[in-house]
Formats: sequence, C-alpha cells, structure tokens
Amino acid sequence: MSATPAPPPAPPTPPVEGASTPGQRTAAGLLGIVIAQASFLVAIMYFLGAVYLTAYYSYFRLDSFSLGFGFAETAIQSLNIVSAPMAIVCVLAVLTARHLASAPTSTTSSDTNGETARERLVRTAERALRALARAHLYVIGAGFTLLLLWSWLDVFRWTAPILLGVGILLGQSPWATRRTTDGRGTDGDSPTPHAAPETAPSPTWSRAVPVFTAGLLVTWGLSLATGSLGEEEARQAAANIVRRPSVVLLSTDRLSLAGPGLKVTDLGAKSHYRYRYTGLRRLIERNGRYYLLPLGWTHATGPTYVIQDGGDLRVELFPGTQER
Repeated sequence: MSATPAPPPAPPTPPVEGASTPGQRTAAGLLGIVIAQASFLVAIMYFLGAVYLTAYYSYFRLDSFSLGFGFAETAIQSLNIVSAPMAIVCVLAVLTARHLASAPTSTTSSDTNGETARERLVRTAERALRALARAHLYVIGAGFTLLLLWSWLDVFRWTAPILLGVGILLGQSPWATRRTTDGRGTDGDSPTPHAAPETAPSPTWSRAVPVFTAGLLVTWGLSLATGSLGEEEARQAAANIVRRPSVVLLSTDRLSLAGPGLKVTDLGAKSHYRYRYTGLRRLIERNGRYYLLPLGWTHATGPTYVIQDGGDLRVELFPGTQER
C-alpha cells in the first residue's frame, strides 16, 4: 500500500499594506509603557506634593489649595522628601522587586568552587530575599501589630501600612507562591510532598487585587511620611522665623495689626505713607498677597496676616537675620 503524498506547502501570505511589523509593534508597545509609567510617576509626585504643602501650611493655619499652586509647582514640591537615604532605599526596592518578579522558581545544583566574591555575594543576597519572601506573613503580622500600637507610633505611623504593603508584595513573588516541579521548595533544599492538583484561582483575585491593595497601603504610608516631614519642616521654619525675609509695611491709614514683636511708627501727617509697621517676616507671597508672621509667632496663639498689596499700601522686603 503506497503512502499518501504530503500536501504541498502553502504559499507565503503577502504582507498587508499598512500593517505594522513586529519591530514596529515592539517600539509602539515600549513607547506606551514609558508614557504610562511617566504618567503614573507624575501623578504620584503631584499627590505627595499636595500632601506636603497641606501639612506644611496647615501648621500656619493656611489652606494650601487657596494659595493657588499650579500642577507643576505642586509636583515639584514632592522633591522635598528626596534625600540620599531615600534614593538608596528606592533603588534597592526597585532592584529587589525586579529580581523577585523575574526570579526562576527552581534552582539547580552547580559547582560553587569557582565562584567569585561577587557571585557569592549575589547568591547570598538571593537566599536572603527568598527567606524574606517566604516569611511575608511575618512581615504582614508586624504591620498589623503596629496598627494596634497606632496611637503610640506618633511620627512613625507610616511604618505600619508600609510593612503591610511590602508583605503583600513579597507574598506575590515566585519564591513565596510557587513550588518547583521536582518536589523541592523554592530554595532547592527542602523537599515537599506532592499535593493533589487544585483549581487555579482567578488571576484577578490572585494577582490584581493583592497588588492593588499593596499599592494603596504603600501610598498611604508614603502620604503619612510626607505629611510628617512637611509638619516637621514647618516647625523648624517657625523656630527660625527670624531668618526669613523681613517685611516693612508702609500704609496711608492705620492697620488693625497687633501681635508679639510687631511695632508701629507714626511718621507724621505730612508723609504719604504715614504708618510704618516692622517686626514681620514673610511666609510666602502669592498673586500680590503677602502672608506674614510676627517675630513672636507661636503655633498655639500666633496670628498669620494676609496683606493685599495696593495703592494705599507699600510692601518692602529686607534680608532676615542671618548667622555669622
């Protein structure tokens, strides 16, 4: 019996005019990812900048949104929280997250006699990350414990949601959620019994919801840390108010200003600007409005003056008291 001859190969499909090539699709996809990440970063910067400005000016009894800050100004204010330790932590967090996301789920034994010092360091760090990923429930438990101690944490309240978010993210890593196919754990040295096959959970509940929840918790922690930083810097500004730019008000009419450290001088009826007010320091100036503090300002009782520049009022700015 003769074999049936194989059918001839199908002719190649001609390219459709206007269709994108794989290289073009890859470039477009990369551009979309960059735009999406940049938009997300700018949104986070705006959010943290708004939190910082709100905490800072609320200390002086001002609403930051009434000051008229634009989108770019608000986003730039988020750079106040950037410091060398913060930059180091962010870089390490990004590298760790990338390594956790791309780490293989199984390990093979290899000869380690020829390892260099750098390779041994990387392998040791990888083992530490695996152990931390497997202990993510303890990290979450530490976050819940800090939530119970919320009223005693004061300026360190941000640690509770940060630990919760980090613990949830660690629980989504391959080292914490998967097992190798040969019956060994993710560290390659602890055999585990074969379990009966289970129905795979929905990707939405197994990945999307935990990652979204972790993102909300981390954002909450960052907002708490940013608010604490803004309030602390406002306290420092109030404690060193004498160093801020000095303001002299010249007015044709007497102003209803009174406060600790504020002085008024009558220059005589022949002067166009008859009354001279000194002992003021500028907090901020926005759209012709000067927000001023007296030298003896305190958070408990000190007033914040809002002065609108006009024809019957002149504002003069001088350097504040500087250290030698």
